[in-house]
Amino acid sequence: MNDRTFANELRLSPINVARAALQCARGIAYPSLDVGLYMNRLDALAEDVQARLRPAQSVAEQADVVSAVLFERHGFRGNDSDYFDPRNSFLNDVLDRRLGIPLSLSLIYIYVARQAGLSAHGINMPGHFIVAVRNDDHDCLLDPFHGGRMLTEADCIDLVRRTSGIQAPFQKEWLLPAPPQDTLARMLNNLRMIYVQSEAWRSALAVVEHLHVLQPAASEHVRDLGLLHYQLGELRPAADYLETYLERDPEAPEADTIRQNVWRTFDRWARSN
Repeated sequence: MNDRTFANELRLSPINVARAALQCARGIAYPSLDVGLYMNRLDALAEDVQARLRPAQSVAEQADVVSAVLFERHGFRGNDSDYFDPRNSFLNDVLDRRLGIPLSLSLIYIYVARQAGLSAHGINMPGHFIVAVRNDDHDCLLDPFHGGRMLTEADCIDLVRRTSGIQAPFQKEWLLPAPPQDTLARMLNNLRMIYVQSEAWRSALAVVEHLHVLQPAASEHVRDLGLLHYQLGELRPAADYLETYLERDPEAPEADTIRQNVWRTFDRWARSN
C-alpha cells in the first residue's frame, strides 16, 4: 500500500476527516481518485448552505438549513435497502450516488456545516453515528441517515438499543464528540467487516493496512495483516506479521492457535522452498 498521502493527513492538526476519508477510498478501492475534485464538490455544497443561512437563525434553524440543502435539494439519503454495500462507506461514492450510511452521511454533513460557519461534530454512538451542531453550550442532535431528523436524548437511547442491541441505561459518554481518529477507525472497521464477511481478502487487507497506519500501536492490526496475507497464500509476509504479533502479545488468546496451526503450514512451506 502507498500510505503516504493518508499518513500525511493524519499528521495535520486538526485532521481533515473528509479528506482523510477520501484518501482511504483512493488507497483501498480507487487508485486514480482525484481527491481535490471531491473536496471541491464538498465546498460547493457548503457554499450552497452558506447562501441560505441568516444571522438571526437559531442553531436548530441553521441545522435545518444544512439538512434541507443536503437531503432535500441535493437528495442525499440513507441506503437502508443495501446497507452493507461497501460503496456506502467511500465518500466519493456517497457523493456520486447520494447514498450512504450514518457515518458517511455524517462526515459530509459535518464538513459542509463547518465550511458554512457552523460548529458541528460527530458523535460516535454505539450502533449509529450522529451529528451535533453547537451554539454556545447548546447542542442540536440530528441523524443524517434519516434526513437530518432532530433527536432528543430519548431518541438516542432508542437508536442505540435498536441498532446495537445494548439495553444498558443511557450513558452520557455516548454523546461526547468523536475524535477524528475514532471516526476514521469506525469507517475502516465497517469496511473490514464487510470485506471479511464477503471473503474479499485483498480488499480487507488494504483496509487493515490503513488501520495499521491509523493505529500503529494496536497489535490486532498486525495479527490481521498476518492472517489476511496467510489467507491470500502470501506466506512470507504472513509469517513476518504473525511473528511480530506474537512477540508483541505472547499471551494473546489466539496465540496458541497461531503457533499450532499456522506455523505448521509455514514449516511445510519452508521445507519445500
